[in-house]
Amino acid sequence: MRFLLAAAFGLLALLPAGCDSSGTPDTVAPEISWVYPHDGDTVSPGVYTLTAVATDDRAVDFVVFFVGSEMLGLVHTAQGDTYRVAVECFSDTGHVYQLRAFAYDKTPNGTCADAIVYVRR
Repeated sequence: MRFLLAAAFGLLALLPAGCDSSGTPDTVAPEISWVYPHDGDTVSPGVYTLTAVATDDRAVDFVVFFVGSEMLGLVHTAQGDTYRVAVECFSDTGHVYQLRAFAYDKTPNGTCADAIVYVRR
């Protein structure tokens, strides 16, 4: 019995990274889209809950939110397919900000969605 268990665990170790227990490679990247703010929205400076929906054929592992090159948050826990991070941002009035949300699965396949946000004066 010990030999069979050891052999089974040994075979699992031979599976390539990114495969499920059937040995099928995960080659499909998640999909992600902005819920709030939308691309082209005009906002005031303040505290916002950035919200994106991410899905995958197997499972989304995490979502990372950025404004420009600054990481705003990494979220592992979702409500359904919805990922949120509350941030205080957009302090410079009259500016344009590029938001980016990345979604990754466990492989890690990844994809991103962008939104341009205008800050009112």
